[in-house]
Amino acid sequence: MNLIKHVPNPDRLLLVWQAPEGRSRARFVVGELRQQEGQLVFRYLSDTAEFKKACEEGFVCYPAFRKTNLEYTQNVLDSFLRRLPPRKRGDFGKYLEQWRLAPNVEISDFALLGHTGAKLPNDGFSLINPFDHIELPHEFYIEVAGFRYQPNISVDDISVGMSVEFIAEPANEFNRDAVRIEVAGKKIGYVSDAQCKAFNSWLGRYSVSASVERINGTNERPLVYVYGRVDLEQHCKAVA
Repeated sequence: MNLIKHVPNPDRLLLVWQAPEGRSRARFVVGELRQQEGQLVFRYLSDTAEFKKACEEGFVCYPAFRKTNLEYTQNVLDSFLRRLPPRKRGDFGKYLEQWRLAPNVEISDFALLGHTGAKLPNDGFSLINPFDHIELPHEFYIEVAGFRYQPNISVDDISVGMSVEFIAEPANEFNRDAVRIEVAGKKIGYVSDAQCKAFNSWLGRYSVSASVERINGTNERPLVYVYGRVDLEQHCKAVA
């Protein structure tokens, strides 16, 4: 089991919304939490095409922040931390291990929200660290997006420890920044859209190594997680 001991504080997190079952299963970036002048600011990305598409799919607002035309600075962190178990809880160490974080990990509350996604059952919201301005070396632990929709692979075909490869798909008709994830030459899904730009900036420039770290979920909705590391090694060799 890989355990991460340090997670740097991100510049921002993205609020992602997914429509309930029965509608489009696309995930839409609808808001942004940003560290700004010593405080945390939340705002909706209401001018984006993605936000408007989410509204067409049924998105209204995040319950704690009901007006989509305002910026929020009061109780922002506390509102989202309600999505996580409290650090004082007796089983918090097991929660950290579930997300491949060491018991003594150095991680802020803000970074913890982005690392875990802060998902709750059935409300469709999650938080994503887009990996802006990450200093290397950098470790990551991400869910494979769209695994259950891949027709040519199942959980029986993969196992923990198998090597993972990330491949850019600039010709992808839905997202020019798409990055697919392969195991043993078979596509198992994609990097989350909100993190694709970061992965594209890493691929070809740095050494990106990864493996299947965890497989869980249900038969109807299996979940696959990948642990990986980005190092300067490849870039340094090229310079040399």
